[in-house]
Amino acid sequence: MTLTELLVAIGISSIITISGTALILHPRKVRMEGAAMELYGMMNRSRSTAMTTDRYAGVFMEQDTDTGETVFWRVVDGNSNGLRKQDIMAGIDMKIGKGLTLEKDYPGVSIRRSGLTNGIISFSPSFKSSTGSVFFYTEDPSEGEIRVKLYGLSTLTRPVRVFPDGSEKAL
Repeated sequence: MTLTELLVAIGISSIITISGTALILHPRKVRMEGAAMELYGMMNRSRSTAMTTDRYAGVFMEQDTDTGETVFWRVVDGNSNGLRKQDIMAGIDMKIGKGLTLEKDYPGVSIRRSGLTNGIISFSPSFKSSTGSVFFYTEDPSEGEIRVKLYGLSTLTRPVRVFPDGSEKAL
């Protein structure tokens, strides 16, 4: 083995060790970030769908009546009147793909929402969206929260880490 090969092997093992250490030491924090980034991705895909299909699209949050778990669904308007909870429940506004079940996919992570009517994050084809936030947190307050915020009139979404002192930093 040459010196170059040895240095490359040491470098790769160092990267793997550092990454693995973060997962072992902070698994709840990593799951919290993962859940927030998955919602952020669903929101961005929904915004793109609204703008490319000329229909309202978004994310619908519901409690599973059997398990009590929180499920996030991508949804699309089916009757040109925007996204409505009763239309989603009736199948008029359609759920797309597989839902994200928070408690199964990200154990130990909880959510709360602020400013979102009926659990709907909506994007319009005219470049507007709901206004509000979804907060992800664990039972350990020292880990802070992750907030995914919607800026209504601009359709911008942004995930930020909220520290225990209330300060924020973009992810």
